[in-house]
Amino acid sequence: MSNLKALANLLAKPKRLKALLSYGHKGYLKSIGWFTAFDQQQAVDENGNPLPWVTYSFIDFIKERLNKSQNIFEYGSGSSTLFYADKVATVTSVEHDETWLNKIKNTSPANAEMIYCILATDGEYAKKATLLNKKFEVIIVDGRDRVNCCKYSINALTENGVIVLDDSERLAYEPARKLLTTNGFKELSFSGISPGLFYNKATSVFYKTNNCLGI
Repeated sequence: MSNLKALANLLAKPKRLKALLSYGHKGYLKSIGWFTAFDQQQAVDENGNPLPWVTYSFIDFIKERLNKSQNIFEYGSGSSTLFYADKVATVTSVEHDETWLNKIKNTSPANAEMIYCILATDGEYAKKATLLNKKFEVIIVDGRDRVNCCKYSINALTENGVIVLDDSERLAYEPARKLLTTNGFKELSFSGISPGLFYNKATSVFYKTNNCLGI
């Protein structure tokens, strides 16, 4: 549908238009800070605090289950790094975009480490979590080469560790979902919208019994 046709349809339904206009100052989208994120083109809440660029339903789930005894590894860095660093012991992020890394690394807190790594399919980037001689309670896969990142993340988890795969609804990541379930993980998917974006997506947690999130 063209923008003009969509506008004409909307104008023909004044009650719907009135409702949509009201969402900017009241209601769910206002309360979660969706408009703030949309205006700033950043993943932030209603007060401008950083959020991961994942589904709101996952954010609501995870934010009360993290604690200062946990260590997180994430593929891809940004506002998510700040969000997680505020809630856990340490955050280690691998980033393939050197320009982006140089832009944000000076804003990272003391308990967050950002590592630059050249991107190559099934290369050091995907293996980075396993190369650090450390185990992580939570590994967030929200960068590039996600299928391989999930594959190598299994061996970098603590016994109670979980893997989080963002955009898990994408067909390109179906092999990762199958790989993890084949390796004994169960999947808990959180669908919906994310900060500043208005299309449906999913963020999935892959976990086993006695996991660190109490699932």
